[in-house]
Amino acid sequence: MHEGCGPQGSAGELRCMCGSLLARLVPGGVELKCRRCHRTQVVPLEPGSSAEPRGGGAPRGNGG
Repeated sequence: MHEGCGPQGSAGELRCMCGSLLARLVPGGVELKCRRCHRTQVVPLEPGSSAEPRGGGAPRGNGG
């Protein structure tokens, strides 16, 4: 988690230190909120995807 963000708020929500809602868990997946236009988008999650990390791709900061 980045500095300035924390798990404040209800269970399943991620809010900035200023209180702005960044994301929350909903039945269909993860709901993200645009800070500029305030529209929301739900990103679907596959069942069990949170238990196992996905492989593949280079780690961040290692663009080689």
